[in-house]
Parts: sequence; C-alpha cells; structure tokens
Amino acid sequence: MSASNAAETHPEKAPRARLWTNWLLALSTLVGAGVVQLFAMGAVMGTAACSNPNCPKPSGFVYGLLTYGAPAIAVLAVVITIFTAKHPRGWVVPVVAWVLLIIDIAILSATFS
Repeated sequence: MSASNAAETHPEKAPRARLWTNWLLALSTLVGAGVVQLFAMGAVMGTAACSNPNCPKPSGFVYGLLTYGAPAIAVLAVVITIFTAKHPRGWVVPVVAWVLLIIDIAILSATFS
C-alpha cells in the first residue's frame, strides 16, 4: 500500500509529526506565559526605586489584564488544542496564542521603558 492509498483510506488520522508539532506549540505557550509573568514582575520591581513624578507606574486594570491574561491565553490554547490538534490547520491556535503573548511582552516593555 502506497502513502497516497493510506491517506485515502484513513483521512481522519493525522500524521504523528503534525500532532507533535501542535502539542509542542500549545504546551510551550505555558512556558511563554511564565516568561510574561516574570517580565511583568521585573518591570514593576524596576520602577520601585523611581521617585520621579513621571515614572511609569502600572495601572490596576491594564496591568492586571496584561499580567494575568497571559496564563489564561496559554490555558485556553491548550484546551482548544485538545479539539484542533488533529486538524490540518490545528497549529493556528498555538501560533495565535504565541502572537498574543509576544504582543503582551511588547506592550509591557513599551509601558515600563
């Protein structure tokens, strides 16, 4: 049986490499969320010694959204990947999560620099 015949007889089976890629991307968002948490805490701690009136200080809602939204995005990406990992475009979910985490870091670094 050739590879094309195997794909035609079992179209619902996803290749193992695609599954591994989807799951590694999805689980790596958990690590990325931890990096965002550490970066946010470091940014706030970096402003603690500033006595200048125009020092960047975190506001409650926005800082909370940027800090605590990262783990929520990562968990949501893992949960959605449970349902989308076998699909051909299942990698889109963790990639979108990574893009959101990168945007989060960019906003935090722009806010506290």
